[in-house]
Amino acid sequence: MMVFLNKINILVGTGLFQDFQRIIERAKTDSISFKENFSNFLTGKLLASRIASLIHLQTRYWYIRPLCCSLFLGSVNLNVPELYIITQAGHYFKCFSGSLGEKSEIFKITIDKFLDNQLTCRKSIKKIYSLYQQIKKNFNFNYLEIACFSKENFRIKTTISCNLMIEIQRKFNFS
Repeated sequence: MMVFLNKINILVGTGLFQDFQRIIERAKTDSISFKENFSNFLTGKLLASRIASLIHLQTRYWYIRPLCCSLFLGSVNLNVPELYIITQAGHYFKCFSGSLGEKSEIFKITIDKFLDNQLTCRKSIKKIYSLYQQIKKNFNFNYLEIACFSKENFRIKTTISCNLMIEIQRKFNFS
C-alpha cells in the first residue's frame, strides 16, 4: 500500500493493514503539526525517526501489541531523493534501493548488484521488470508494485503504470 503524506514524503508498507493505517495517521498528525509550528515540511530523516520510535515503543512494552508492518519512506530533501527502510523492530536505515515482502531477499540482492552503476530511472525499471519476469516463473507472485523518484524527476511518482510495463514487455519480446 502506498500513501502520500505531503508533497515530499511517501510511505509504502507491507504487513497488517490496520497497523499501517495507525502509522499513517500518526505520521500525518506529526507532519501537520510540524508544518503549523515551523511552516516547513517534515524532512525524511526526522519523520523516519519519529515513525521508528513509535514502532519501537509498541514493540518494547509487553502490555501494548507490537505493530506488525515494515515500511519504506521516500522523501525529497533539498532536491535530493532519500529512501528509508523502517523495520518491525523500530530501526530505520537510509538506503539506495530495497524490497519488502515475500521472497524480497532475491530482489534486494539482485537490485543492489545492477543498480551500483549509474543508470537512468527508466533503464532501472526495465531491468527490474525483466528480473520480475524471470523470477515469476519459479514463484507464485500476485503483483509487483514499483514506485520511483530520482534526480531526473524530483516529484514523487505514483505506481508505475501498466502501459509502461506492457511497453517494456513488448520491447523485450521483439529484441
